[in-house]
Amino acid sequence: MKFNKFITYRPVLGLLLLAVPFVMGACSDDDSDGEGKPVITVGDIQPAYFGDSITVNVNCSDNVPLSTLKASLNYSQEEVENVTLRTKENGDYQVKLYIPYYKNIPDGDATLHLTLQNIKFAKAEQDISIPVARPKYDHLTLYVDANTQYRMTPDADNPYLFRCTVNSPNSTVVQAHVIAPAYGSNGNEVTFSQSTSGSTITEQSGDPIPFTGTAKGSFECTFNTLTYEYTPVYDPAKAPQEIQFSETQLEYDGSFTQGRKYIFSVPEAFQQYMSLFWIDPDFFTANGDGTYTFNAVDGNYLLKVSTDRMALLVWAIDANKNPLKLDADGSGALWLIGSDGLAKPAYSFIKGQGWWTDTDHAICLAQVQPKVYQLTLVIGKQLDPTNVNFKFFGEAGWGTEFHGTTGDHYISTTSDLFVIGDGAEHDVNGTSTKLDDGNIYLNPSANLKDGDTYVLTVDLTGGCANGVLKVTKK
Repeated sequence: MKFNKFITYRPVLGLLLLAVPFVMGACSDDDSDGEGKPVITVGDIQPAYFGDSITVNVNCSDNVPLSTLKASLNYSQEEVENVTLRTKENGDYQVKLYIPYYKNIPDGDATLHLTLQNIKFAKAEQDISIPVARPKYDHLTLYVDANTQYRMTPDADNPYLFRCTVNSPNSTVVQAHVIAPAYGSNGNEVTFSQSTSGSTITEQSGDPIPFTGTAKGSFECTFNTLTYEYTPVYDPAKAPQEIQFSETQLEYDGSFTQGRKYIFSVPEAFQQYMSLFWIDPDFFTANGDGTYTFNAVDGNYLLKVSTDRMALLVWAIDANKNPLKLDADGSGALWLIGSDGLAKPAYSFIKGQGWWTDTDHAICLAQVQPKVYQLTLVIGKQLDPTNVNFKFFGEAGWGTEFHGTTGDHYISTTSDLFVIGDGAEHDVNGTSTKLDDGNIYLNPSANLKDGDTYVLTVDLTGGCANGVLKVTKK
């Protein structure tokens, strides 16, 4: 049972840590025709805290044998606790009550309704106000298991907000209960859990709370003892998606979202090499916390763990999981095929395999904006400056290709480093050389140095007949 409002609210004045004498007289309302006149006399009532177990001393008397004393504790006129005692004889009785701990209830007065009845059904009723306040703990415990616990400390500006930093190197989720210690002389330990339905946080027994970070490693967890709100909370729109590979499953295909973070789980045999593992930077940007942000436009992609190259290769696919082709309007996928002087993660892996057209050799450029494609090359790694000869295609294979002359697939360049062939003979360092139509070569005057990084961008926003190659040094 949970309540979002309190009883008729009366602020508690003064420090609730001080006992407040509260003696009720022998007040009786006889609302029956039974014989006798029951009398209730209540001892001192002291302020309490949510989560307390309290004892109320009640003297019961009548000239007719008594039957029962019923005690009902109410928040907002709703019963949250009740006790019934047998009262055969006149005398003092102890009513033991638990002051339930619920969320979003402010400090105020709870109402204790007492009903004393004798064997002739005559009864007396009495309402007693009990000042109740929410504990202000000096700490909470984030309990993961018997070996893993974290001390949560209160926020300087909010006594109900607690925080701690957890370390979770193997998962983005920390499953934990939050435990509040017994508070004051009458307090009880309170354990906050997730309800078995997974929809709410409760102060009763239940499942661990799933604190879900955006990356593996260290992250902050918070819990509010007033509102039961906690962070971090799983947000499917923002939470990293985990992509799992195994020794028998080295490919993954699915839908990817631009700007979303992803986590890669590789086979255990490769864990020790993860620091050396190459993940295509055109498609993914490393965030330094084990997550990678996807750079390309939304769509379906295939990821392949290349055990030979110790790399993650990426290309766009269609609904049938085939390599995606370029559409007539410039959308879809743009591919590069060329000599063995250009490859990912290094051209050394395809020595003697120039102009091969399979997806291990043809390179799918990352479409970073609609109809704008990107390829990043490090000189001496992905590009051999002594062996530059490649061409852009509309598929991973022979077919639609871009030309350096007019046509429905035409490309020009603004770069001084690269030139695009037009099929004619040209003087290259004093030698007449034919530059194949649409093939891209290095300008003989260019001076590329090992380690330098260049970003090639192909802009097809003007259509496939107006493609533009731009080259920038990073």
